[in-house]
Amino acid sequence: MTPSQLRIMRQASQSAIASLWDSLVPLRSVGSFMQTGAHPDDETSRLLARLSRGDGVRVSYVCAVRGEGGQNDIGTELRATLGVLRTREMEQAAKVLDMQLYWLNEEFDGPIFDFGLSKSATETFEHWGRERTVAGLVRAIRTERPDVMAPTFLDIPGQHGHHRAITVATEEAIALAADPNAFPQQLAAGLRPWQVKKFYLPAWSGAGGAYDDEVPPPNATLSVDVGKFDPVHGATYAQIAQWSRVFHRTQGMGHWAEAKPDSVPLHRKYCALDNIPETETGIFDGLPRTLTDLAGLTADAALAGHLVAAQAAIDAAFAAFPANTGVAEALHRALGRIRAASEKLQADDTEIARDIAHRLTIKQEQLCRASFNACLLICHAEADRYELSPGETTTVNLSVFAGADIAISGLSLCLDVTDGWHAESAGVTAASLAAGNRLTAALRVSAPGDAAFFFPYRFHTRPDRADDPVAGSLTYTAGGQRITVPVALEQTLAVLPPVSLEIEPTGVIHNIQGPASPLVIDVKALSNIASEIDTTVRLRVPHGWAVAPAAVPVSLAAPGAVASASFTLTPPAATPGTHRTTIDVVATRENAAAARSDRTVRPVAYPHIRNSYRVMPARVTVQSLSALVPDVKVGYVDSGSDRAHYWLRQLGVRVDLLPGDFLATGDLQHYDTIVIGIFGFRSRPDALAAIARLHDFVEAGGNLITLYHRPWDNWDPQRTPPRYLKIGQPSLRWRVTDPAAQVSVLAPDHPLLTTPNTIGPADWADWVKERGLYFASAWDDAYTPLVAMADPGEEPHQGALLSARIGKGRHTHTGLILHYQMDFLVPGAFRLFANMIAKPT
Repeated sequence: MTPSQLRIMRQASQSAIASLWDSLVPLRSVGSFMQTGAHPDDETSRLLARLSRGDGVRVSYVCAVRGEGGQNDIGTELRATLGVLRTREMEQAAKVLDMQLYWLNEEFDGPIFDFGLSKSATETFEHWGRERTVAGLVRAIRTERPDVMAPTFLDIPGQHGHHRAITVATEEAIALAADPNAFPQQLAAGLRPWQVKKFYLPAWSGAGGAYDDEVPPPNATLSVDVGKFDPVHGATYAQIAQWSRVFHRTQGMGHWAEAKPDSVPLHRKYCALDNIPETETGIFDGLPRTLTDLAGLTADAALAGHLVAAQAAIDAAFAAFPANTGVAEALHRALGRIRAASEKLQADDTEIARDIAHRLTIKQEQLCRASFNACLLICHAEADRYELSPGETTTVNLSVFAGADIAISGLSLCLDVTDGWHAESAGVTAASLAAGNRLTAALRVSAPGDAAFFFPYRFHTRPDRADDPVAGSLTYTAGGQRITVPVALEQTLAVLPPVSLEIEPTGVIHNIQGPASPLVIDVKALSNIASEIDTTVRLRVPHGWAVAPAAVPVSLAAPGAVASASFTLTPPAATPGTHRTTIDVVATRENAAAARSDRTVRPVAYPHIRNSYRVMPARVTVQSLSALVPDVKVGYVDSGSDRAHYWLRQLGVRVDLLPGDFLATGDLQHYDTIVIGIFGFRSRPDALAAIARLHDFVEAGGNLITLYHRPWDNWDPQRTPPRYLKIGQPSLRWRVTDPAAQVSVLAPDHPLLTTPNTIGPADWADWVKERGLYFASAWDDAYTPLVAMADPGEEPHQGALLSARIGKGRHTHTGLILHYQMDFLVPGAFRLFANMIAKPT
């Protein structure tokens, strides 16, 4: 989809009336609510939608990790690259809720990392660090200054350890955020202690497909109505929540919700206010909700008068809706009063004055955005080039269109730039802009010569602006008020290496049991710079390795130009055991910094997110291993969520990806083995429709392998496998999260463990993330469990790897994450998979 097409879709999806309403609603409240969670998608969207889009509460979400260890329903991104994708999904979901985002993880390889499912807070803190986690939460609390907080999950057995850790840390952080002696480095940086007034826990069970709370939830002290209908958007807040959740596509989120009565129960655990009964009508009982309530907190009559008048003007704006002219007039009166109140507070350094000033700063920003929408102004910021190298220049085209007959004067279109960036012009101005007219500006901006390459993570992201180093800015005068609003660029502006070295493959298997064939590495040099580049691509190989050719000169004429180079690697003489070698790829040229690079750029782009990038070292990892490979032909049903077929080909296996028409009518007996990739029966309806044919394939002597599926992946235990096989849930109970968990062999003579490779202890070494998940919980007697494994303190699972003789053939089902281990070049996964695809004996 082109950028223009995306703009058209955005325009079509949001009317001016809805935009105006969405900018008015935050003016209803001066309150703020913060939720904490472990992962992107943990947020309680129904609650947040009601508070934000219904009640006008400023909402925020503190997310511990980037979701690097999660699943991916839409692609093959893993680990850090998946984290980049899920971060963008979280940002888009937050925009729907008008929600501030804070992150505890600001690094690719930082300690607060999604290392995979954990079963306790203690285990999670061993990875994250308890004090580090609490400090990050305190920083977010002191920055945002929320009145009310709540975690997403309870700290009870049966719940994800990451969830439990965040709940524990949140309660500690609330106490420490108010302590003037806690984390003095934050105070030195300008933050101040802050007392959260109320702390709630979810009063619902977190049990479901993945988790199994062992303790019932606490009693509800109040319920928030999320079934209320929004007449402007034509949906309940529970439905609007799904507009947000649908952006978590990697996690399969976004489900149709019928309009019906619905509520979110909460349990108040802590209250810093006096005389507030345990049973409440709302979470903001006893707290200031309006500007008039704030006026009651000050003894300054003039200040109180401004606040009361501002509230009256805001009430008038709501009364005038949807007549935008009347709305605008009232908003500008309110803004004038808010600014007068803020001036009164400048010399007052008391805690109550600082509190009111903080809320008024937020209110000014909200009023400016509401004025922009009430005046029916439409702004765009589009760059000629969005991918720059250090020192390069691009032109940003800014425009503003006036859609309303409202007096607009003193307009200015300019660029806001971060330190080091240089805007060559102060912008353009206009004395006025009449309805139906447009003001434009073409402004050149340059990146610093020493600009750091694009990095996608920030501590705080806002729903009303992007984190680009350059943004547009519109300033105008209306109703006697000077108003400035940010204008985000249409796409991400990124500083990238002048040359990106794209490598295929980035991971290589060198099978010392296979034929003595050289290893071929293909490199594409991609230009990210406007001028012509002449450079030379090389592989830096360790001692004993040979590479031919030694270097390949390439010429790149323009941005986006690509030149290819191919290298043949010859490893040193094979030695017993497994070995891992890292080879760097570089582009070099003497006295020409713009022609040098040792980086590769991984674009992260999907239609539902704002594009992003991961810049990383250009590097090839070669893993040597010893695996006997059966002479079989494999048909692979690719779900798009794993790359096991790719790695089998590297191992020397003949693999075809099976299209839907072949599954429906082709001769399945053409293949010795058919593999259904992870989630295959969910992602490939053609595979689901071909179940009877797949069963016939097995009965006739074929070898069928099903990689891990979840119960909701169209897995019917009676119908999907050739014989009864039930997948356990919740997954917390049917997985082994310790990648080094002891593996006991239950059937040592079984062909899957002996032929053609003898599977031993070394094959279970060096696994990453976990052993597996969604193990089988019950199965027909035809299946033989081959291994047993368990997390510490738990009973062993025997449903990780099951195999059955069915007629003349064989069906093997595994919950082991072999596809993941292959992506990380774990030798044992290749050897075990080679055995699985061998012909039944």
